[in-house]
Amino acid sequence: LGEHRKLFSILRPIHMSGDETDGPVKEHPPRFRIVEARWQSLELKTFLRALDALYREIWAKPAGTRVTSGNAPRVRLERPDARIEDGIAPIGLWKNCYDHAWLRSLRPHVRESLKIINTDYAFTLPSPHAR
Repeated sequence: LGEHRKLFSILRPIHMSGDETDGPVKEHPPRFRIVEARWQSLELKTFLRALDALYREIWAKPAGTRVTSGNAPRVRLERPDARIEDGIAPIGLWKNCYDHAWLRSLRPHVRESLKIINTDYAFTLPSPHAR
């Protein structure tokens, strides 16, 4: 995942999607609905969800050691009726990280202030066999 160091150095928790409990009934483990960040492109969201899944997989079956004690990572659910918030978009990402419709909705000076890198980001993850 080292090739993604620059992307990870730009993204902060404030830039990410949020979550909220999935309804009034408490479950164990608790389940959380993802609250979408409007500025994120589908490509970026898909990449981040894949990272979440990879993290949960590694957490559950770490190589050469036992499972980490403590609470398991949150179970986050994508829902068709998910709430969407504008969120705070980071400055200086590649053009395919931002949602195109969201970008078009911005005033030109706001769009320019994002300092978008005019190339596409390579959203790659190691194959399951490489782990």
